[in-house]
Amino acid sequence: MAGLDRLGEQGFIDLVARLNRDARPRPILGIGDDAAVIALPPRAQILLTTDLLTDGVHFRAASTPGRLLGRKALAVNLSDIAAMGGAPHSFVAALGFPRSTPLEYARELAAGLVDQARRYGVALVGGDTCAAGRLFVNVALLGFVEPGRAVRRGGARPGDALYVTGTLGGSAAGLLLLRRGVRYAGPSRVTGARLSAAARRHAARAVRAHLDPRPRTGAGRALGMTGVASAMIDLSDGLAIDLPRLCTASGTGAVLEEAAIPVAPAARALFGAKRGLACALVGGEDYELLFSAPPHHAPTITRLARRLGVPMARIGEVLERRGGIRILTRDGRYRPLPAGGFEHFPHRAA
Repeated sequence: MAGLDRLGEQGFIDLVARLNRDARPRPILGIGDDAAVIALPPRAQILLTTDLLTDGVHFRAASTPGRLLGRKALAVNLSDIAAMGGAPHSFVAALGFPRSTPLEYARELAAGLVDQARRYGVALVGGDTCAAGRLFVNVALLGFVEPGRAVRRGGARPGDALYVTGTLGGSAAGLLLLRRGVRYAGPSRVTGARLSAAARRHAARAVRAHLDPRPRTGAGRALGMTGVASAMIDLSDGLAIDLPRLCTASGTGAVLEEAAIPVAPAARALFGAKRGLACALVGGEDYELLFSAPPHHAPTITRLARRLGVPMARIGEVLERRGGIRILTRDGRYRPLPAGGFEHFPHRAA
């Protein structure tokens, strides 16, 4: 199998440039110079975000197709721009490859980045490559938002309702399956497990949710432009971590209603109601949007959800800070929000 070293660094850069030759929006100056030159809409305020995906930490290269890794590397950044109510515009990508990386894997990774860029209307305008001890992909994405329209984490107020787009827990269920030896074999197929036909279909959806998340760019933009969302955050590390982040920024507490949390059908079907709920609360990497909104916006949210084809479920309420963050269980009891979610550097007492 040919390695990346057969193509060389400049050869790989030329390959990416060929894949990306019809980038939109078209930069004034793109790949091939020392820096890109781009034009943004007049009066736009710039949004800038970056995310790093590293083999052994965020994914396992052995079980992650290159094309899906490229797509996910851009998707997680698109989700950040969506959470601010902004529109994505253009990005650069830094890629680190072990010298033994198969050429086809590197080509597929680049193709995934470019495919995702076309799908969401953003342009790859440059980047860097290097030899590395382990594979990594770092994307820095530029977006824009109109003055006064950026949705921050700190705008929630007591009495606001809490909503989430889509369903939660599918990605965590997919990760559990991958760790058990299930392998992605196409958009609706998995291998490596003895499952019933129904369970296999759920497994394929869960693994796809983990490897190929769909950022809610349209929903985030609509919630920002309409002024409906008072605060918003994308669910990258899990509801149990990201809700407290929103509450801390807003100086509030919150209550979640267990019965209202939209658990992904695949997570519930594969792991049962209790563990499916745990996937939804602490699993992470769903890349859905958690947002707060004043109660009078409920009809507008219903209309937006219908128009965009994106479910938006009311899952709780923002409280005064002294109320803390609790979950109302199905049996009518209040419990502390369970600890969990993903942290790179979890706190340990001295």
